[in-house]
Amino acid sequence: MKIIFIGKPGAGKTTLFSRLTKRKTYSRPKDEASITSDYQTGVFERDGTTFFPVDTVGIVDARAVREGSALLKAADLVFVICDPMDFNAVDDEIIKEARKFSRKLWIVANKTESEEAEEAAEELYRYGIPVYSISALHKQGVDDLLDAAREQLSLPAAPHEDETVSCLVVGAPNAGKSTFLNAVLGESRFKTSPVPGTTNEIVGELFKTGGRVIKFYDSAGIFRRYRREELRVYNMSLFKDALREVDTVCFIIDASKQLTQKELRIAAMIKHKPCLLLFNKSDITPLSKRRMFMNHTRDTFAFLPAPEFFMLSAAKRKGINKAVREIFLLKDRAAINFQGLDRRVKKIVEESRLHLFILSAKQVSFSPPAILIKYRSKRKELTSADKRYLERMLRENYEIKGVPVKIKWQKLG
Repeated sequence: MKIIFIGKPGAGKTTLFSRLTKRKTYSRPKDEASITSDYQTGVFERDGTTFFPVDTVGIVDARAVREGSALLKAADLVFVICDPMDFNAVDDEIIKEARKFSRKLWIVANKTESEEAEEAAEELYRYGIPVYSISALHKQGVDDLLDAAREQLSLPAAPHEDETVSCLVVGAPNAGKSTFLNAVLGESRFKTSPVPGTTNEIVGELFKTGGRVIKFYDSAGIFRRYRREELRVYNMSLFKDALREVDTVCFIIDASKQLTQKELRIAAMIKHKPCLLLFNKSDITPLSKRRMFMNHTRDTFAFLPAPEFFMLSAAKRKGINKAVREIFLLKDRAAINFQGLDRRVKKIVEESRLHLFILSAKQVSFSPPAILIKYRSKRKELTSADKRYLERMLRENYEIKGVPVKIKWQKLG
């Protein structure tokens, strides 16, 4: 069931969206009227019904409603979210204009924690459409709202059988993250601009292909200049939460520019996640520079888990299909079951100059994988170089490109 949230800035659309999708919420930076920079789709289940809530940008006039009319027509329900204590001509204009494009329009009076707000919400029944009073922040009335929405379905929701991979798209400002996602989706879904700061938070969208689904998350340009410190903290908090939850990371790098400390710092943040590197804007990058990237990427990003990397042009839609395939492969490789691990590790050590005696090696977790190695030292202590050598040999023996492997060493005797 697809539900669209519309309303003026600060009405609580994103708070309700975060509540339903169980996304952690953070205080809005002061003096920022609206943080949401593009609409985003979430997903959650309730009593066997799958809901797809869509958070939208704050609306300030009827023209903005008309621009999003296609979204309203495709929705099963449209929630006009408003603050009854701050209801004015803008809210009135939004409701009247939205009724032209959707017959399933509900008014959701948010922030009704007080009796005064409840009384103000009763005035909204004059529009002749359903009105529900809630407090998204305190979860008051939210369950009743969802129960009423579920009753609107004439048929039970079909079971969700598609295999889903979540992917966070990261990169420096203007690297082409939103352009890349638009190329994948085949539509101008995400806002793009040569001006840094177009995307202000984590924005999600589903992409289906061949019975599999990628849940993409667009992110704000990392380490860009912010006019306010509160906005930087807000964006970094959202970024870290998303990074912790996703299956894979797609790191977009502007190939037309020189690598800077920004790219290295971003890479350091994602090194514990299955990842791939995409050098964007190959259409405007000289051949000599493209070759330089291909020849030196392994050394430059040596601290990453040996990810796949290749050139693409999001603007020309070149290399997009290859990137999508690699995201699915990353998820598959992260779920690897190391067959014959104990035997292979012992053989690697025997054929090397490592002063170790391996007692056992076994896999202790999956996605991403972790290995426990029990050993005894022969003459000298295990060094960091020894550990890196063994991990490199494991990568040569197993197909785990781009997948971080956590190796736990346990010394016995």
